[in-house]
Amino acid sequence: MLPIPRRTLLVSLAAALPAPLRAADPWAKPPSQWTDKDIQRILTDSPWSRAVSITMSGGMPMGGGRGGRGGRGGGGMGGGMSGGMPDASVGGGTEAGMGEGMGGAMAPSITFYVRWQSAKPIKLATVRARMGAEADTSPQAREFVEREEPDYVIALIGPPMEPPAEGREFPQARPGSSTPPGEPDKAAKGGAGERRGGDPSQMLEAVKQNTWLAWKEQEKLHPSSVAFAPGGQRNVLIFRFPKDHPIELEDKEVEFCTRRGPMEIRKKFRLKDMVYEGKLCL
Repeated sequence: MLPIPRRTLLVSLAAALPAPLRAADPWAKPPSQWTDKDIQRILTDSPWSRAVSITMSGGMPMGGGRGGRGGRGGGGMGGGMSGGMPDASVGGGTEAGMGEGMGGAMAPSITFYVRWQSAKPIKLATVRARMGAEADTSPQAREFVEREEPDYVIALIGPPMEPPAEGREFPQARPGSSTPPGEPDKAAKGGAGERRGGDPSQMLEAVKQNTWLAWKEQEKLHPSSVAFAPGGQRNVLIFRFPKDHPIELEDKEVEFCTRRGPMEIRKKFRLKDMVYEGKLCL
């Protein structure tokens, strides 16, 4: 029998391997080998962080969100510190993009990122973005990453939200913010609610009532709390969902949904893709 060429053998073996083992996904590598580009991707385009684009028509959103891979912006780090370490509420920035409109015309779009802040890969990327190689030996970083969060913590990252003004029932997102990714929005920081006559607490309560997780046969799970990210970032909302009914791998997928007036932001996550180090990480 003729010998099989080595190149042909390698190609055949690669084709036989499961896709996750062949993919050049950064989360398949040890965190110590992650580059800045790897960290950026984990935080913006990974099983734990996805982009959703809302196409605008005449300044109003058109239907629900469209899930996407990657997208522009969203890579900056922000948020508060807890004992010298970021908590599970650390977020990032985003910027508005342009999408295809009706009849081939270009219509403005707003891009949001839905990120599972409590997932271990996101925590690892967060500390490495802040601390670099020092994260490998830092006891604080290790404690933060390994800590079991009592809630599912999800960040919604997008244009800054304005507190509701008098006569306006629900706050609107401001597309086209010039704030760099990860930086608190200057226009939204420092008394925006007082200037516009709005009440941020009422706004957050409205968001809470109009946000939920949904999976399999479970009833919609509303967040126990909603807050802006530490540091005055009006472009990052932090949702905490109780683990009274844990999400299991056999549930197959979970959907995040939130509504802002006429705008609805939805994103489904496939649970089998969210396995890290042999366990489901949410």
